[in-house]
Amino acid sequence: MLFEVNLPSLSPTMEEGKIVKWVKKENDPILSGEVLFEVETDKATMEYESPEDGYIVKILSPEGSIAKVNELVAIISDTKNIQESELNQFIKDNNNNLNSVDDKNLADSDNKEVSKESSSNKILITPLAKKTANLKGINIKNIIPASRRIHLSDLNQIDNKENNLLTNKIFISPFAKSLANKNSIDVTEIKGTGPFNRIIERDIISTSSTPNHSKVNKLRQAIAKATIHSKQNIPHFYLNTKVNLNNLLHYRKIQKQKGNKYSFNAILMQSIALAFDQFSDANCTYLDNGDFYINKDINIGIAVDTKTGLKMPVLKKINSKDLSSINKGLNELINLTRENKMSPSDLSGGVISISNLGSYNIRSFDAIILPGQTYILAVGQIFEDVYVNKGKIEVASFVNLTLSCDHRAVDGVLAAQFLSSIVTNLEKINND
Repeated sequence: MLFEVNLPSLSPTMEEGKIVKWVKKENDPILSGEVLFEVETDKATMEYESPEDGYIVKILSPEGSIAKVNELVAIISDTKNIQESELNQFIKDNNNNLNSVDDKNLADSDNKEVSKESSSNKILITPLAKKTANLKGINIKNIIPASRRIHLSDLNQIDNKENNLLTNKIFISPFAKSLANKNSIDVTEIKGTGPFNRIIERDIISTSSTPNHSKVNKLRQAIAKATIHSKQNIPHFYLNTKVNLNNLLHYRKIQKQKGNKYSFNAILMQSIALAFDQFSDANCTYLDNGDFYINKDINIGIAVDTKTGLKMPVLKKINSKDLSSINKGLNELINLTRENKMSPSDLSGGVISISNLGSYNIRSFDAIILPGQTYILAVGQIFEDVYVNKGKIEVASFVNLTLSCDHRAVDGVLAAQFLSSIVTNLEKINND
């Protein structure tokens, strides 16, 4: 029996993924639950486990290729020896046309010398394409293939009745399509210069080298969708405050002398957790489908800048951790994020996230709430300023905090109480 392996949807915004590595190869035995391949999504590189026991009899998406969600990428069999005809029929039944086993080898034929065989008067066509042409009555003499031979993909661009090229089809050679996928180029906006206006290699190269062409990565596209959704569907309101950090900075100095190097973000997370303990109703979530609930666990996200863009991993169950555990867990989470090794669960479940731009000399800013969460706390740089203390002018270190809130989940009074509690926890941190 044959089993299909389709590319799974590993995040809410995932539409396609890049096969980074096949852990198992063709003809390898595999058990259900073993890692089959690694896929790069719009958020991270993740492992995919085999859904079945058996043997990998066919890999349809090689390393480096792009596959759409639910696309057939491999076939597993309960026996090792499977005929090619049986595999082809299985692929056909799953609405995934396999052009021919030669397509992979002919993909780069755009820029290679045409062989002597193809330059003769003989029409070169794969057996599957020839059989399909006969069944549909297509005159193959009118077809100019994308590569040396006519494949099933060439037939799909022909009108069965008129044998004319379909105007609503995109004509693109296999190598050009692969090059476009690799560079995230939208081929629908490209005018081909090949036969019958087919898009070929030089068209992709010309487009990718155009200065005005923007090659947006998948993560950037996911961020764009999330922020548009947030601003259109979440009624934001903002609370601003300034925190005196003299006591906190003294605390960090003492702890560092004791060998405990706590980051400001870790202390901030602990202060948020203590505020949620005091105002448990603030630890709430309102979803787009109308569901509203109070969370038992305290899960806090952190904005992490990576080579591919901004990511928001979540540190879970902070209410059960002391400051040392929070600091250690936060460091580990940030390292995993920058190495692109998070699991899907690391990116979900948060109620509030921290966005800290203090290292970029930003005094204050308003952040956009991540869909599915209720708050985001924008943190600016630490700066010195004068203030009046018991009638005397003194100098202290301050930081500006801006809390963006979802008004569907929380009102202004509760949010203000929650933020004031965070400020108190930061300013009156225990120095013992």
